[in-house]
Amino acid sequence: MSHGAQSFWQWDGARYSPAVAVPLADRGLRYGMSVFESIRVAAGQADFLAEHCESLRRACETLRFPVPTGALEALGAVLSGTEGDVFARIYVTAGDGPPQAPVLDPRVFVLLEERPRPSVKAYRVGLCTEGSSVLFGGLKTGNYWRNLDQWTQAQGRGEDEALLFNERAELVSGCVANVFLVVDGRIATPATSCGARVGVLRQWVLGRCEVEERVLKLSDVERAEEVFLTNSWIGVMPVTAIAGRTLACRDVASRLQSELGGR
Repeated sequence: MSHGAQSFWQWDGARYSPAVAVPLADRGLRYGMSVFESIRVAAGQADFLAEHCESLRRACETLRFPVPTGALEALGAVLSGTEGDVFARIYVTAGDGPPQAPVLDPRVFVLLEERPRPSVKAYRVGLCTEGSSVLFGGLKTGNYWRNLDQWTQAQGRGEDEALLFNERAELVSGCVANVFLVVDGRIATPATSCGARVGVLRQWVLGRCEVEERVLKLSDVERAEEVFLTNSWIGVMPVTAIAGRTLACRDVASRLQSELGGR
């Protein structure tokens, strides 16, 4: 792949073949009826590939999408053929049909995008306290426009991310990342019942730290001595400021960054 290049692949029942578009009849395109996973790939090595495949399989099971036989198992062959730093997005869509029809013949797509590794070492984060509705308990679905709009607005304010709250004023996540707070020396993250996404990096942190998954409010954010974000592209990202309040502590985030880098 050349700099900034993209490639697009579709599962044809036996292998991934080059594709150019999603059919207009596909319900993933028409209604956002799709689930996805994002994977960082470096020189053909996909981070947490098995965990991402299992997460995608669980999401499909929850939404009653039958995963085409062999599609997830064959991902490694596609990703191992890449060079440099690549962002991979794997979609399973509902396929064709009316919106109320059961999913019988889903499609699987792989989008590969050459992308440099993040150069920012820490994020400045804003707040979006207007209620954000969350679908299916935080599953990663094709209905992502709201999050991206809030992310775009945050960047327009000179921020790298924004924290989102649901209609009950509970902390959900960042626009495109999960969030962890250190409050009174204890690590906490929003529960999935609040809408937190079941991310692979989130689970990785939960497996290495004693973390409370609970309801968090704006007051918890305001009291936090350390905050960090996670997703598959940025890894573990410390937060240096929230809504103008400086955060100097990076102890937990720095330790996790070291563990992740040595994985």
